[in-house]
Amino acid sequence: MAGHSEFDDQFNIPGGDGFVDVRDFFVAGARDMEPEEVLLMDGFTLMDAMSAFEIGEPRLDSGMILEEQRRPPFEPLTPLLPEEVCWILDRSFACEMEWHAGKTLSQSVFTLLFVHHLPDINPEYLPPEESEDPARPRWLITVVVRAAVLGLLKCCDFAWRELSKNRVHDVEDWQSEKCDVSLLEGVDAEVVLRILDVACDWLRQSYFPDPQVTALCDRLLLRKTLLQLYRNEPLKDSAQLAYDGAIALGLLHRIRTTTQNPLGPDSPAFLAIDPYIARRLPNFMPIRVTELPPQDKSWGALEAFLEYWQEVGKLITSPSLSKWEAAGSMRFALCQSVPPPFHRSLIQSLFFDKNVVLGRQPLTWLVEHFFQETIGLPYASVLQALKRSAPQPQFASLQDVLERRITKATTTLHWHIFAIAHAFGQSPQLMIPHVKSHWYNPPRRRRHLMKEVLQWHILYDVLLKYVEQHKPLDEPTAKVLKAIPQAAQLWRLSASREVLLSGFQQELYAPEEKPIAYWYLARVLDVHLGCIETVLPAIPPNTSAYHELAYEAEHLAALQMISTALLALTAGYIASPWRRMSLNFLRRYKWVFKEEFDRCVPAEPIPDLCSFPNALREFLLDELYSPSSSFQLAQNILSHLAECSYDWLGHWAPDRKEYLQKLADVCGSLKRISPASVREVPNFDLTLLRWSPDVHPWMPLCS
Repeated sequence: MAGHSEFDDQFNIPGGDGFVDVRDFFVAGARDMEPEEVLLMDGFTLMDAMSAFEIGEPRLDSGMILEEQRRPPFEPLTPLLPEEVCWILDRSFACEMEWHAGKTLSQSVFTLLFVHHLPDINPEYLPPEESEDPARPRWLITVVVRAAVLGLLKCCDFAWRELSKNRVHDVEDWQSEKCDVSLLEGVDAEVVLRILDVACDWLRQSYFPDPQVTALCDRLLLRKTLLQLYRNEPLKDSAQLAYDGAIALGLLHRIRTTTQNPLGPDSPAFLAIDPYIARRLPNFMPIRVTELPPQDKSWGALEAFLEYWQEVGKLITSPSLSKWEAAGSMRFALCQSVPPPFHRSLIQSLFFDKNVVLGRQPLTWLVEHFFQETIGLPYASVLQALKRSAPQPQFASLQDVLERRITKATTTLHWHIFAIAHAFGQSPQLMIPHVKSHWYNPPRRRRHLMKEVLQWHILYDVLLKYVEQHKPLDEPTAKVLKAIPQAAQLWRLSASREVLLSGFQQELYAPEEKPIAYWYLARVLDVHLGCIETVLPAIPPNTSAYHELAYEAEHLAALQMISTALLALTAGYIASPWRRMSLNFLRRYKWVFKEEFDRCVPAEPIPDLCSFPNALREFLLDELYSPSSSFQLAQNILSHLAECSYDWLGHWAPDRKEYLQKLADVCGSLKRISPASVREVPNFDLTLLRWSPDVHPWMPLCS
């Protein structure tokens, strides 16, 4: 598969191959130049090059302050009304959510100027005020605002610590640069929580009207609860996590439904936010001024942020690979927004950290659940079948294969036991990275799945070769042995399907690539269905694995019908020359053309573009085939599945039903525009198809 010499001889290098090597010419010319000498075109001088950098040009000079950007100096002790303090606290949550959305701290949290003036508003360092406006007491700043800002910074500190564990990637997923500003790394969270409690006590003992006291206390309590969520250890006390999450959502709902008086245009509170603060902070990245979103949008982001905490609570109380798989994959299938980097990192840490799964389970837990939830057989039954059918010396080595490949191989150990492992010389990653990959960003998840296809096939190859050496003594043992390598095959085919479908979701395919993608997807689904048919008789019928594979058999059959019908509808996109298509094909599917595949048994289905034209021609000549009927049958299957029960998925059963119903609805709309016979396909109007990943990740919509 790796070389494909039958293709290479037919390909021309894009742009032709008549290039001349001119390196010697440049080397010879460089020998005649003096050190630090520069060659310039006629009429172009060094002054011309330097003139590109102009002092006073706002796009190039970060210190340039335009007239409309000039602001009065910020005075942290300027007296504020309660409603102005409420506005500042609200914007502090907006700043925090913007950082979690991907902005830098200098563009979000650090634009709140009180962050840089904490010593100036510390009441311990200030003399008592002799006369103050009772409507604007100084303690609103030195006690209330200070407590809120301390809570904000400590929340950011907890988030920064989790994000810096390298579960998510700096710059790609989040921004770590602190600009030499403290996030209270050395302050204990208990101290900040007590300060927030003290601020609430001051408000309750004040003479402000009850609505103002309630509004300010709600915001301080929301900050306190959010800090407790960050500080919690979910694996040790999931009930506390659920309680704090419910309290925070309740407080947020009350804040959003309570109307606050708008501030006047000259309110000093507006000066507390400076979007240009980055020009005064040390930065390693280019400065870009951004504005905070409207407050209602920020509240919506905070609500979603708190709901992700509830998702975390559901996951840690669901010790099942199937449930974690459903929770991660359904987010992509339903086009849901990607969780914030903090939660994606936290979920990965909770699943596996320090060689422990879910905070308490050993690595062998993965092996046990891998077999139990994939082929419905306890790990003890698998070992017993191997023991009964193999010589004693071989049994120990095969058990080592299972445990090392599924558990220890998922960390950083080399597969050094077997000769095939030495040939690859790598430390493949399986179950743990696979589960974690559901909380990668979408492009990184797709790249991981591409690599994972090879790793699952290597495991399948090893298990298949060792199982073939065993001689089962009875029919039940033979069924178990046959199912063992198929477990790895099922995971490989699932990963291949996800790679192909994610290409549509990320809009990677050019129009002429879409029919080929649907063709190859249909072939993958066909092999997957055959694998399920092979392994299903060996699975006890009363297990969740049996129910899941029975569901997959119907689901994949419907998906194959859709893919085949879309192949017929999109065949008209193919207009590029064959050589260009061949080059694109090799580049697009390079993840199945790795030379390591050649050392294993064939990884069906083998991607053979040469067979595509004949397969398409035969398919379009089948006068009995009807695209609209295929969509109708797929819709019937999916509608039936959407009404079934999926109790083994727990909290994520409704998500699966929603996914199935949406896919059935897509089939219904495609059925209405599809030709009734394959003879009508050449006249099909391709402009009727429109791919919109925001509506459906893989399938086209009707224009």
